[in-house]
Amino acid sequence: MKRSPATPLVLLLTSLASAVQAADLTEVANAAWSYDGTWRAARMNWNADQELMVQGRAALFPNVSASYGRYDNDREIEDLNVDQSYGSEVSTFTLTQPLFRVDAWYGYKEAQSSTDIAQANFEQSRQDFVLRVAQGYFGVLRSWDTWVSAKAEEKAIGRQLEQTQERFDVGLVPATDVEEAQATYDLTQVNLIVARQQYDIARDQLETLTGQQWQTLAELRDELPMEGPQPTDMNDWIEKAKVQNPQVQAALYNTELTENTAKRQLGAQLPQVQLVAQYQHSHLSPDENPNASGINSNSSLFDTQNRQIGVEVSMPLFQGGGLNSRRKEAYLRADAADFQYDQAVRDIVQQARSAYRTVEADALRIKARKQAIRSTRSALDATQSGYEVGTRNVVDVLNAQRALFAAERDYANARYDYIINSLTLKSTTGDLQQGDLAAVNNWLAPDQTLDLYNPDLEGQSEEMMQDNSPIN
Repeated sequence: MKRSPATPLVLLLTSLASAVQAADLTEVANAAWSYDGTWRAARMNWNADQELMVQGRAALFPNVSASYGRYDNDREIEDLNVDQSYGSEVSTFTLTQPLFRVDAWYGYKEAQSSTDIAQANFEQSRQDFVLRVAQGYFGVLRSWDTWVSAKAEEKAIGRQLEQTQERFDVGLVPATDVEEAQATYDLTQVNLIVARQQYDIARDQLETLTGQQWQTLAELRDELPMEGPQPTDMNDWIEKAKVQNPQVQAALYNTELTENTAKRQLGAQLPQVQLVAQYQHSHLSPDENPNASGINSNSSLFDTQNRQIGVEVSMPLFQGGGLNSRRKEAYLRADAADFQYDQAVRDIVQQARSAYRTVEADALRIKARKQAIRSTRSALDATQSGYEVGTRNVVDVLNAQRALFAAERDYANARYDYIINSLTLKSTTGDLQQGDLAAVNNWLAPDQTLDLYNPDLEGQSEEMMQDNSPIN
């Protein structure tokens, strides 16, 4: 059953949007629904493509035409020495009804296949829209976390630089330690600049997608059920992708389209039979000059009416080889479409397999990244203790600090990757629905928000440093 674009995402998600305080994924999706130019164009193209069926069916229905002509006539009969000048008006009404038109029938089948292709393309556009919304929203959260982490790292390294300078001033450490700390601090400042730039770009991209500025966005909850693909059997995903993926469906419908095109070209070489009914009225205007030898008002041809009805049979015999060439071209393109469909199935199987393994690895990666934070925090504490007693140098401490913040960023990125890759996996099977976006929205915490235009980086970086057991 074909889905109409009249079932909007906005209707499905509005009830959820009203239940939260900060802007969340549903509100962003609602705004993008009515603003995103790519999605709006896809909906208009879908509506336009529905007319293909009407156009294809038209060749099977009666065709009525009318024509009118007004002419000035000058006729000379030399043997009779007659010169006639007169005006004429001709009105013609013609009705034709195809009785046997193989080409028209397969033209109608072509239109059906074209409409099916349009439906598959629209489904792909709908899923692309859902992915764009999720990528835009979580792209802001991802870049925000990176920016906060970069600020926290910059502050932590800055404190280490101050402590190292103090130790150098009292002769406890050599000048190389200060230089090492300064170089590391300079790099963190560069990273902070880059992180701010990436955040601004992500925020601008979300505004471009939705057409409005967002003051606050809800963040992800701390604990989420990221356990991997469900169902857990990869073959289930692959089999579903081979049947339901919109790109595969479009390729399948394209094979039907090219087959019907080939049959239509063959039908163009066969006889065509149609019923023809015609009415024609002719009116001749007499010459206004009474001395001229024209048609006068006594002429029996002043008004005439013709009515005819019958069956017309036509068949093309030779058109310079063009008919046969078009038939051969159509059958060759039908063969090419079969190969394209086979390749589309192979490609989507590979995409589904890769997406499944990616999500599966993401789930394991999240657990590993979380453990890595604990390990790097313990390593930092141990390195700091060793530095205090002289068994480790400042480079070791700086590296341990940077490793901890890198572990924090990797963990955050792994969570965002899991969400986007899970939606991508569903997209490969053609099963990505608006409800999936609403389900992800439930992973957001309305009481955990970030202010996009008035960020408190100082406070948040201090909080992250405390969580990471920073060096004091």
